[in-house]
Amino acid sequence: MSSRKRNVAIDFGGYLKGVALDRAVAILREAGIGNALVNIGGNVMALGSRDGKGTPWRIGIQHPRPQSVGGAPLASLELKDGEAIGTSGDYHRYFEIGGRRYCHLIDPRSGFPAEGTQAVTVLIGPGARTGMRSDALSKPIFIAGREWRAMAQKLGVDAVLRVGADGTANATPAMHARLKVEAPDLRIVAVP
Repeated sequence: MSSRKRNVAIDFGGYLKGVALDRAVAILREAGIGNALVNIGGNVMALGSRDGKGTPWRIGIQHPRPQSVGGAPLASLELKDGEAIGTSGDYHRYFEIGGRRYCHLIDPRSGFPAEGTQAVTVLIGPGARTGMRSDALSKPIFIAGREWRAMAQKLGVDAVLRVGADGTANATPAMHARLKVEAPDLRIVAVP
């Protein structure tokens, strides 16, 4: 990839944690390890099962505003062999000016930090480059804001959980069916 503009740089950080996730799982498999849960900074992939007998791993999804729920996770879900989740949020890498939060994800339509979303988690089924896909595909869905559902469909992502800027939580039916709400008084609405 290239650009004619000297001040433009390409940052591959938007999917390299996912690539590392795929590589880590491949190394574990090559070493004969059949059961492991690999977490690389919010990107998580399951290898085998929790007990080696088929019991899925149960993982928590961080609440984007943990102080509002006493530190409880937003939700949890069972992660099966070869599945991965990736989360993009505005809560680890951001800055504030005048009480307004600006996240690290840039909306290419405006050139400014993306607005309208606190967090997006995608669940990707087993297959080629599952880790990389879980990392890379959460970002355009996050940036899409209110149009998140159309973006998820365009990208072929069936299982998505999104927390909007106002704190409302929505999920696709495929994700909604897998979630267990953990945060007190939280309601996650399924969006077809």
